[in-house]
Amino acid sequence: MGRMQLDLFEYAQENRHARQARPQAAWEEPGVTLWGRAWLENVMRVCLPKFSSDIALGQRLLQGGRLTSCRVRRGHVQATFTNREGGTALVNLAVRPLPPARWAELDALCEQCGDAMFTHDDLPGAVETGLFAPGALLPELGDLRFECSHCQAPFCVYRAATLLAVAADFDRAPIKLFELRGAGQTTLLARSFQQAQPDEDDAILADDLGALFGIELENASEKRE
Repeated sequence: MGRMQLDLFEYAQENRHARQARPQAAWEEPGVTLWGRAWLENVMRVCLPKFSSDIALGQRLLQGGRLTSCRVRRGHVQATFTNREGGTALVNLAVRPLPPARWAELDALCEQCGDAMFTHDDLPGAVETGLFAPGALLPELGDLRFECSHCQAPFCVYRAATLLAVAADFDRAPIKLFELRGAGQTTLLARSFQQAQPDEDDAILADDLGALFGIELENASEKRE
């Protein structure tokens, strides 16, 4: 991976009133779905025992309400935290994208599940193993590249907290994990329809897809009128 630059300009633009009092972002305890649990288990696998202390402190930091934002985008996570001095610690995490051949394998596994892909907490054993085995959908430590405004150490409490925090995003929207690993639009579109609940209307689905791809989609129900 090439050197990742801190997204400081974008952060400054979005936080030009940062000195004003603002409510802290609510953090939900992760791991309530298969996807959040799988991510957390993988974090522990690649980080322990080497970074045990940082992981433990990262958990305490999150439980203490010091996460202020966390965004998952294609190949990139950005998180901000309140530091001990009341300022802001900014973490950027770049994740190596999976190659096309690997996506072809993962897509074939996902298609076996149909609508149950994201609506059931249990997947067929072969599918779950294929998705979450080392080197598959979940990243290895070598696939991760951090930059942190707090320190220049290879790993720290804020880096650990960032890895832990995104699990809650994957609980809420598992497709974000696919986006993080660099899935193409065809894959994301297919997984979006699997993630959609049966009672979701066209407008909701269009909003979700528009946010995912950064475009405005025409509401199918309006098109029919």
